Amino acid sequence: HYCIGLLSATMEDIMTITPLGSGQEVGRSCHLLTFRGTTIMLDCGIHPGYDGIAGLPFFDRVDPEQVDVLLVTHFHLDHAASLPYFTERTKFKGRIFMTHPTKAVIRLLLG
Repeated sequence: HYCIGLLSATMEDIMTITPLGSGQEVGRSCHLLTFRGTTIMLDCGIHPGYDGIAGLPFFDRVDPEQVDVLLVTHFHLDHAASLPYFTERTKFKGRIFMTHPTKAVIRLLLG
């Protein structure tokens, strides 16, 4: 067991957060959360200051097949514009969730 404050926790109770972009700047928002055997990707954006692959999150730090769920917080390009790359050019097979308004705007922006 690990002691977190006054609470005792097993390894299964520890959440791992891995930033894959957006460190100290706007753009490329993407974070990987792992908790109790589930892997969640939070956002999948691009960096507006870079072109092509250089603008993508650091996907080389993650196995896309291990991502169970991709959650998109909102439709801004720095939070969602890497979706086509991640879903079509990697082995990601998980589910994607976003609000209905975000889905409507994403279709217009990325379509």
